[in-house]
Amino acid sequence: MPLPDRMRRPADATGRRSRKMISDRGISAIISNADGGNVAVDGDRLKENVRASPAGEAPVHRLNLNLLYPLDAILHAPTLTEAGRRVRLGQSAMSHALRRLREHFGDDLVTHAGGEQHLTPLGLALCGEVRRVLRDVDATFNFALSFDPLTSTDTIIVAATEAVEQMVLGPVLRRLSVSAPGMFVEMMALDPNEPEKAVEQGADLLLLPAEKAMTGPETLSIITDQAACMIWDQHPQLADCTDITEAQYRAARHIVARGEMTDTFPTDAAGADMLRARRIRMRTTSQATLPTIVIGSDLVATGSMWLFQQYASIMPLKVVTAPFARNSNTIVAQWPRHRHAPMVTWFVDEIRACHRNHGRSEPDS
Repeated sequence: MPLPDRMRRPADATGRRSRKMISDRGISAIISNADGGNVAVDGDRLKENVRASPAGEAPVHRLNLNLLYPLDAILHAPTLTEAGRRVRLGQSAMSHALRRLREHFGDDLVTHAGGEQHLTPLGLALCGEVRRVLRDVDATFNFALSFDPLTSTDTIIVAATEAVEQMVLGPVLRRLSVSAPGMFVEMMALDPNEPEKAVEQGADLLLLPAEKAMTGPETLSIITDQAACMIWDQHPQLADCTDITEAQYRAARHIVARGEMTDTFPTDAAGADMLRARRIRMRTTSQATLPTIVIGSDLVATGSMWLFQQYASIMPLKVVTAPFARNSNTIVAQWPRHRHAPMVTWFVDEIRACHRNHGRSEPDS
């Protein structure tokens, strides 16, 4: 079936036709050779290659895959100059790459107006797809059947919320100084409501509440947690308490950390109402600042029992039972299938082993 007119390309001065053109003779393509030039391959020769392919195997049409890197840079950089810097190509080379890409897609991809770069609808649609392909290419060329943590200098990118980062990874990273001294761990902020974005940005591993987990990736439960309250161990009203009554909780002055996931804490409407009715007197930008602010104050923090117990083990703090019925919150690890599989599964095993030693790990499934 012939392509639409807008997808056809006229022959150049040498009589060569653009790639992906279908003519009456069959499929034609342009293959980039080693010195950067183009070699025209006619339809009859491609048909012979297709017939020569082993039964059941799709033929592979060779294209210049090096254009994927400039394409990704062009789609994500604010200017063509910046795109060239990201892939270490000069202005002339990037202009040539953009011209070839426009010819290939039959679309401008990017336009420039008022000193700003704007993506066409096709350019916008390609952004995520090109990133996905490049991640798959990277995973393919870094694929291994085994992983040696003692000699590895690999980087693993882990996406997690701040609370989960402290809760899950703190003890694990201390172990890595012995078990994987050359390994580099890069943390990425995670929006648990949009975990797919972290994958698109290159995360190898996601740590998030089970109710926020994606469908499709490999998934393994890590730890089970629930809500609790944290106070200064010399709190003026609650120092002798092991739990807080509803009346005490409603009367208390509260501190919260920005981004706390209180919707996962209670199991009933009464608990949700207590959380909404808190007398909040301070909102911090970080979970990490909660303990230092609570110490010496009459403030009450509500959050992860596991994390609060870690704080209380090294600071003058006390963990007390919250006055509402609480859910058990499971934290899971998720990772795209086949991405650095041996390294990621080893890292997940390290997390589980570490928390198993502390009695918080999910049982092996």
